[in-house]
Amino acid sequence: MKKLSYEWKLVLLLAVLFGIVGLDRFVVLYLFPVIIPELGLNNMQAGAIASVLAFTWAISTWVLGSMSDKYGRKRVLIYSTLFFSLMTWMTAIAKSFTSMLVIRGLLGIGEGGVFSTSVAAIASASSPEKKGLNLGIHQAFFPLLGIGLGPIIATQLNNYMPWEMVFIVVGVPGVLLAWCLARFMREPAREAPSAHGVSSDGAFAALRYRNIWVATVVSCCFQTGLFVFSTFVALYLTQVIGLELSTVGLIVSGWGFGGFFGMIIMPALSDRVGRRPIMIVCAAAYSALMLVFALYPLPPAGMFALLFIAGVFGFGIAPIFLAIIPAETVPARMTGSAVGIPTCIGEMLGGVLMPIVAGGLADAFGLQYPMMIVGVAFAAIAIVSFAFIETAPRAIASAAVTENAAPL
Repeated sequence: MKKLSYEWKLVLLLAVLFGIVGLDRFVVLYLFPVIIPELGLNNMQAGAIASVLAFTWAISTWVLGSMSDKYGRKRVLIYSTLFFSLMTWMTAIAKSFTSMLVIRGLLGIGEGGVFSTSVAAIASASSPEKKGLNLGIHQAFFPLLGIGLGPIIATQLNNYMPWEMVFIVVGVPGVLLAWCLARFMREPAREAPSAHGVSSDGAFAALRYRNIWVATVVSCCFQTGLFVFSTFVALYLTQVIGLELSTVGLIVSGWGFGGFFGMIIMPALSDRVGRRPIMIVCAAAYSALMLVFALYPLPPAGMFALLFIAGVFGFGIAPIFLAIIPAETVPARMTGSAVGIPTCIGEMLGGVLMPIVAGGLADAFGLQYPMMIVGVAFAAIAIVSFAFIETAPRAIASAAVTENAAPL
């Protein structure tokens, strides 16, 4: 009972921390309609600001995740949290494209370290039958705070204070959470090296597993959809649809609120029916909904409802391929790097390159094109997910029973 109590407390603490990571990452995007004219930016430069954070997050989540495999989770989490909180505050002093680019890039270093390390810590602390649920709860706070409450917080605070002060306010919780980690978190016990020796467990060792390769391809498509949409949705709704920024914040919040529920429901459901079926169905549904959003503008209430439902399906797959499948595929001592590889490469392509490409398309052809990219990317996920090897313990056991019961 004591272990269970600590398990749930750790999940909650790291879930809130990951939510703050999402808030600090995305708040700049929701303020783009204010920041872009003040700093004199174009759409491609806006995409670059989103991309540089993805670039440094990508490297950091692999490097710091691998370091946490060797040197411990707690230390990496505390220092990473303090650093990204400091860089959130520093965003307030950015007064040019170059300074914004540098500061947001530095912020990504801290946030990337939090992601892979916290996943590894929760995987170590979780009982096998609750690993999917725990990691789902952990990652559900990212869309809840970053995308559900984030646009509301950003746009409403901006009604009462300059955009610079918004970053000062949202940087405070990370410092408080770093203090909580220092007081509460225990360093997870590390699994002993295999008989083949430590040298086989380097940062690239997880690439021996097929699921890590499949998760990496899926991650590239997912990050494309996530960051292209989040970078340009506020601009699309204000400039193309003609909505007020405060209304846009409420509409986009539906995406995040749906994602919160999806990230809990879908991983828990995948504990029962399997990881692969949930991946395929959810990606296909999200693709269809995003294409409807791009091609058939609805009234604000309709767009909120559509994004809410889309968020359930779209975000619901993120914990499965980014955390649960890698953690179930490799030995526990390799979890940090196994989570870091798909995230790193996916962020590089989907988070770094594609917002710039989408920004160029938006400048040349209009802001509707980035919205269409999202639907195409998730259609690709539905197809690629057929290649996953099932890892859910219950689904594997059920398949084994069925196979053993089949007549010879």
